Amino acid sequence: MGDQAPPTLLQLAAQKLWMEEALLISNLEDIPVGLLPTMFEDAVTDKRTNIMKALMPVWPFPCLPARALIRDLETLKVLLDGLDALITENVHPSFTKRTRKLRVLDLTNVCQDFQSFRAVMRSVKICPQSGVKKRFVVVTDLEVEKASFSEWHTYLLQWAQQRSDSIHLCCQKLKSLNSPVFTAERIFKMVDADCIQELQLNSWQLEFMAHLFPYLRQMRNLHTLVLERIQKPFRLAASAEQKLINLLLSQFTKLPCLQNLSISYCYFLEGCLEEWPRRLKTPLETLSITGCWFSQSDLGYLSQSLYICELRHLKLSGVELSHLCLKPLAVLFERTTSTLQILELEECGMRDRHFDAIGPALSQCSQLTRVNFYHNYISLLALKNLLHHIAKLSKLTHEMYPAPLECRGFVTNLRDRFKQLCPEVLDILRAKRPPTNVFFATRTHCVCFQP
Repeated sequence: MGDQAPPTLLQLAAQKLWMEEALLISNLEDIPVGLLPTMFEDAVTDKRTNIMKALMPVWPFPCLPARALIRDLETLKVLLDGLDALITENVHPSFTKRTRKLRVLDLTNVCQDFQSFRAVMRSVKICPQSGVKKRFVVVTDLEVEKASFSEWHTYLLQWAQQRSDSIHLCCQKLKSLNSPVFTAERIFKMVDADCIQELQLNSWQLEFMAHLFPYLRQMRNLHTLVLERIQKPFRLAASAEQKLINLLLSQFTKLPCLQNLSISYCYFLEGCLEEWPRRLKTPLETLSITGCWFSQSDLGYLSQSLYICELRHLKLSGVELSHLCLKPLAVLFERTTSTLQILELEECGMRDRHFDAIGPALSQCSQLTRVNFYHNYISLLALKNLLHHIAKLSKLTHEMYPAPLECRGFVTNLRDRFKQLCPEVLDILRAKRPPTNVFFATRTHCVCFQP
């Protein structure tokens, strides 16, 4: 039988009730609160639709975070039917003793398993549109590719629209991949732009993005904006194109809560960093730029912005820096010594002179926990110099470096080659602190050193 504890009398009683569905439903209000979450999970797993619907009127918490338990459209329909019963007061006649507390049905991916489900069920996900006086809030994330919603989201949107007098649909994360303008406008007619906290726009044509600007300005609670692969117009005069670029970048300055900005593979960024970083409403916590080009002046403007000096996460990956002087980047590090926690400079074409330029400033960034310099070019001597600076950072837990050039070539076993040429490299770190996870890599091989 193992070490498993025998079931309690309470659990045995619940198992007995479970075999008699009608009796269980009529006695739900008398079942201890602590058993209801487990019963709900079991009902979903066993597809006991009547029990699922009956549990919602007696749910003892303000929030039901159910997304982790929903595996198909049919389960979603059952839950929404249960919410319909609350809206219309069409509930089992015996459900009178326990005060109905359910106000929020959370369909976001915040809960990945049952443990996290139990941890957050007592809390209410606060909708930023607090002035909306509706009986119930349904919180969801939306993702649309081209002109299509998933079957799951299509049903939810139609259901909520039909019950707009009672249901406030709160969309906190919206992802739009290569969507036509009419689809985006349809979304904003069904959800409140003020609720959106994270917005991702992927593979949009630049000329069509202007249609979104009025909605973007309504996103007063937007804290994360992701732009990926915004595409160059096919037929547009250069002056009109530049006007659109300026309008797009100016939208950043109209978002009062923007904290995290990610721009990936957008062709237009070079030469545009003079204006928008210094006109932001609030300091950024995360700035991620991937696969874009910088000019020397761009790097200078970025380092001088007042709204960059509180960065916690800086990512410049795939940004070609080989032709630039990195003194402005060193200045940026000096300005973020007390805040910067994650630094990613992967595949930037950096060489010895670049690492030498930023090393002293990096040594002052006392809050760094993670650095990534993969796929750059560094000699063994420059690597040792860099590590002398990095060794001073006591909070680092993950360190990723390019293998020195002396270890490359036709080497098939990087670990053996590394041990031959670089035995003293880790000693540089050990002299100051115990390294935790230290990685050295080429494009084809990686070696990890752990304590």
